[in-house]
Amino acid sequence: MLLDNYSMGLLLFAVSMVATPGPANMILLNAGSQFGFNKAIPFVFGIILSKQLIIWPIGFGILTFFEIFPNFVNFIKFLSCTYIIWLAWKLSNFKINDNKELEKPPSFFHGLPVHPTNPKAWAMVSVGFSNYTNPNESLFISTLILATIFIIIQFIFHNLWCFFGVQLKKIFQNTKYEIWLMRFLSLLMLGSLVLLFLK
Repeated sequence: MLLDNYSMGLLLFAVSMVATPGPANMILLNAGSQFGFNKAIPFVFGIILSKQLIIWPIGFGILTFFEIFPNFVNFIKFLSCTYIIWLAWKLSNFKINDNKELEKPPSFFHGLPVHPTNPKAWAMVSVGFSNYTNPNESLFISTLILATIFIIIQFIFHNLWCFFGVQLKKIFQNTKYEIWLMRFLSLLMLGSLVLLFLK
């Protein structure tokens, strides 16, 4: 049954994770403010699909590989954290652009690496499998349910974050508060790393 207690718990967990600030949502906020909602849509769909690149390998046992090679996990964490710190630094100095010809909007393919390089995404999917899947269900069905719930929740909230970026442009562009807003958002992105080191 799709909406059993496990699935309902997973649904609430996915909302709490996907809706909150993190690297993917900050990138989408940036894209919305920089290029507008319509031009950012391919990028949004790339990011939504990118979590599937984590869900299915985890569902079929990649965590066992990580247990056998723990140093590889540390290497991935280091690369991911370095990438997120670089993104946060770029965001902290970001100025909303009014020249639409300056850059091309990010494509669908630019969105694909976002979640595989995001430690928050790996952590939330791992917790989803360990705490919110029915042990009586087959591996494929459990993975399919988790993948379906996440893709629906991402579709809603990733689009909302992108739209929020468009609204921020209208409110804060060319004001003295713009740089402080970006620095605050970059701190929220860095804050998403805290859970990684507390694990």
